[in-house]
Amino acid sequence: MAIEQLLSARRQFLAFAVVGTAGFLVDAGIVQGLTTSGVNAIVAQLAAFAAAVCVTWLGNRSWTFGQRTRRHTVAQEWVLYVSANTLGWLVNNGVYIALVLTVPVMARQPVGAVAAGSLAGLFFNYTASRHVVFR
Repeated sequence: MAIEQLLSARRQFLAFAVVGTAGFLVDAGIVQGLTTSGVNAIVAQLAAFAAAVCVTWLGNRSWTFGQRTRRHTVAQEWVLYVSANTLGWLVNNGVYIALVLTVPVMARQPVGAVAAGSLAGLFFNYTASRHVVFR
């Protein structure tokens, strides 16, 4: 891989992580706001995920992968993105659950499992976005 391609891929991954951080802030803010207002935490998370996935799709579409030629309609791209992120959510939580159930220290202090799950979800979502959604 040429140095220019490597730098481009690095910039793209960092942009994806920045957009993901914005999505996290939207997600957490909505969950906090809704649960403080008395909304059930599960219902709050569903609403927050819907908002966060829209924010990250727009950010990744316009900034992270904005220079790419579009191969899907906007509707197809959105459905692919939501689907990929839903699978990424499953990867994230699957890693978390597996670690909590199999690694005693993770069961006692699950923040490490949260971090590992988040990283697994990040890499899954980036790969799916780069190679499937915004290819």
